[in-house]
Amino acid sequence: MSFDGLVMAATRHELLKTIAGGRIEKIYQPLAEEIVLIIHKDRNKFRLLASANARDARIHLTGTARENPLTPPLFCMVLRKHLEGGKISGIDQTGLERVLVIRVEAVDELGILSEKNLVIEIMGKHSNIVLVDPASNMVLDGINRYSYATSRHREILPGRQYTPPPETGKINPLEVGEDEFRSAMWDPDRDMPVESLILQSFDGFSPQTCREIVTRAGLEPGMSSQSLGELELNLLWQVFREIMDNTKSDRFQPVGCYEGSRPEAFSAIGFTRLPGGVCKTGNMSEILDEFFSVRERQEQFRRTAADLNRVVGGEIKKCRKKIAIHEENLRRAENAEILKIFGELITSNIYQIPRGAKSVEFVNYYDPAGKTVCIELDPRLAPAENAQAYFKRYVKARSGKTAAESFLVRTRAELAYLESVAVAVNQAELDNDLVEIRAELTKEGYIRPAKTKGPAKKTGPTAEPKPMSFTSGEGLTILVGRNNRQNDYLTMKLAGPDDMWIHVRDIPGAHVIVQNRQAPDIPDGTLKMAAEIAAFYSRARESSKVPVDYTLRKNVRKPKGAKPGMVIYENYQTIIVEPKSP
Repeated sequence: MSFDGLVMAATRHELLKTIAGGRIEKIYQPLAEEIVLIIHKDRNKFRLLASANARDARIHLTGTARENPLTPPLFCMVLRKHLEGGKISGIDQTGLERVLVIRVEAVDELGILSEKNLVIEIMGKHSNIVLVDPASNMVLDGINRYSYATSRHREILPGRQYTPPPETGKINPLEVGEDEFRSAMWDPDRDMPVESLILQSFDGFSPQTCREIVTRAGLEPGMSSQSLGELELNLLWQVFREIMDNTKSDRFQPVGCYEGSRPEAFSAIGFTRLPGGVCKTGNMSEILDEFFSVRERQEQFRRTAADLNRVVGGEIKKCRKKIAIHEENLRRAENAEILKIFGELITSNIYQIPRGAKSVEFVNYYDPAGKTVCIELDPRLAPAENAQAYFKRYVKARSGKTAAESFLVRTRAELAYLESVAVAVNQAELDNDLVEIRAELTKEGYIRPAKTKGPAKKTGPTAEPKPMSFTSGEGLTILVGRNNRQNDYLTMKLAGPDDMWIHVRDIPGAHVIVQNRQAPDIPDGTLKMAAEIAAFYSRARESSKVPVDYTLRKNVRKPKGAKPGMVIYENYQTIIVEPKSP
């Protein structure tokens, strides 16, 4: 996947037909390296997006509205000053270079009509968007500023002379003839795959385009350039010339390919061998807009999931640390009875203990064997005071045991809840799943609410939860919660008392409901399918045999004060299944 010179040429061709001659009404900078121009032409409005992001550098029309910062960045203000209200007088590309120059005629602050160039440079990590005054060739500003300290080739700073990106030294493929092409491809000093030789010889091609040329010529991928004969050279030239003739005539075949839902590749010339499972055609801007929009949503989804996993993972570690501390306190508290015995032995033998003694030894009459025990004393205390000290330690240890048991119950319940949230995050499939989980964690106090200016606003989803729904072979509806909010809604509000409630035993996972409002009994096939779904949407997804409990919904209840998704149930039966995707 690459925004190469052919994609730039196809984009330029479309922009000439759509926005050339239009006027720039508004300019926004939603991200640090991205601008959006609102352009009006023939009663139509177009939104032109240009990005200098190292990974996603591109330019195309977009239908996606973006959230803009409250205060426009400096570069955006410079663009507004020089370009707003201006007319797009031309859009230029030299050869197949990945540099697009948008010429804009606008009235300056003195009321004089002048031209400015908005230069879009698509060059990977060196991408930039630069505003240039062509009359003086002066840089007015760049979205990425840098000096010779950063780049030895040129400076992009206000007031400096604009220097185009350094030349690649490659051949302009639009102007090459057959002899020059053959000369470039037949180089006895270079032995490399044919597609690599094309990439190194001609300007504006991506590795993907070079592979496509080789494929269309019927050559094997990775074929050595030293193996090229007359036949192979003829085939390569025919394909090469056809693509260049189509480019010069503005005949493009924009296509975007997806592997499942994941964006895989896009091209201006189509694909012979599809790099993905599904390919979509359209104009170049439509292809690019959908491709990058889908990828941005998926990357945002992954970032959000990673953030939630970090929060939940940190809380799980805290819980496990607390549990270890409480268990240690409980082990210590279990020795409390011996302290009570020591106090009673001191009291019953108090007149035998000399003042200042450091220890005494008495028969332990609580021991059936009648063994003696050695009791340490504080020589600074009287015998009665030593007895009282042991009784106080006993009371403290006993209350500590009660507290440790109470803390353990609460902390283990919290750990079970957090582990269920972790499962929900890792198995989330929709953006709204993560929105609901984040709102849940915010409500439970694990995430701080976002700060907002003015009156506090309600955050989080307000719409009714929408659990997943499937239909069994017998026609019964199976509902599955994606997260704890949906689990609570599904079990405690949506399900009827005689619906079947299903959950993996002792493992975090989804609540599953089989709606049983028209049949007296759940068919075995439906029960098995629902149990397999419950196992699939649980932490036991990768297991081969999973115990799944099922009972009527009326046997399930939520303890007072329990966290979302936490319930207890009784009168259940168990089925062993293998997790299966519905």
